[in-house]
Amino acid sequence: MFEFSKKSNPNTDTQLTYLTTVGAGSIMKGDFIHSGNMLLLGHLIGDISQAEEEGAGNGYTAVIGSTGFLLGNIYSPHAIIIGRIEGSVFAKGRVEIYPGAVVIGDVTYAQINVHPDAKVNGNLRCLLPDAVEQKNLTLSNEGIPSNVVLLAKAE
Repeated sequence: MFEFSKKSNPNTDTQLTYLTTVGAGSIMKGDFIHSGNMLLLGHLIGDISQAEEEGAGNGYTAVIGSTGFLLGNIYSPHAIIIGRIEGSVFAKGRVEIYPGAVVIGDVTYAQINVHPDAKVNGNLRCLLPDAVEQKNLTLSNEGIPSNVVLLAKAE
C-alpha cells in the first residue's frame, strides 16, 4: 500500500481505492470528515478526520495528492502526503511523505517514511507502545527534564 520505487511516479496517487475524492481546482472551507480512503487534489481550509463509526484501527488513509493543499490538520489512521499541508498530521499508523511534498507542522505517527526531497518543517513524534512510553515519561534525573529519554545513565 505504501511502496515507492524509482519506477513509480510520486505525482500520481497510490494503489488505494478512494471512497471520497476532492478534485483538482476545488476550494473547500470547513472541516472534512471522511469514510474510507480519501484523496485531496484540490484545496481545503479545515481539518480532515475519519468518521468515528469507522474506528481508528481499520487502516483507512487520507492522501494529499500532488495538486492538493491542506491548511489544517489530518486525523487519520494513515496519511500519505504528496502535495502540501500547513498543519499537523496525527496518524496512529503509517505516514508517508513523498518527494516534493511539503509539510509545515508537527507529525505524530507510529511508522514514518520521509522520501528524499520531501520537506518537513516541524516536530516528528513517534507513538511508542504504552509500556515503553510510560517508562520514558516517568524517567527523572537531577537537572534533566522528565521528558528527555535517557539511553544510558552516566556513572
